[in-house]
Amino acid sequence: MPDGSRISICNGRLVDPANGIDGQMDLHIADGMIAAVGAAPGGFRADRTLDARGRIVCPGLVDLCARPREPGLEHKATIASESTAAAGAGVTTICCPPDTQPVIDTPAVAQLIAQTA
Repeated sequence: MPDGSRISICNGRLVDPANGIDGQMDLHIADGMIAAVGAAPGGFRADRTLDARGRIVCPGLVDLCARPREPGLEHKATIASESTAAAGAGVTTICCPPDTQPVIDTPAVAQLIAQTA
C-alpha cells in the first residue's frame, strides 16, 4: 500500500480477538495503519472503499502446518505455489512442521528454504 493511501473497508464482520471485537463495523486504514474502527475519523477521506458485505475482515491468519514440499517433492508443491495459495486465503504466515519429507537435516537445506521463501 503506497504511503498516503487511505482505504475504508465497509459492511464487513470485523473479527479481532486480541481487542475483543466481533461485529459488523467499518475499518479505516491510513498509510498502512488502522486509523479507526467504526466511524471514520474527522477529516478522513478514503481513496478507495471496499464493500466487505458477507465477508470477514480480520488480522492475517497463520498456518502452523504448511507443507511446501520443497526441496525434493516439487512436483506436488513448491514454496511459491503454497505461498500464493496461502495469500489467496488470507494466510499471512506459514510454518513448516519438523516432519518434512525429505527431512530438513542440514543448515544448508534450511538456508536454501529461507532464501527461496
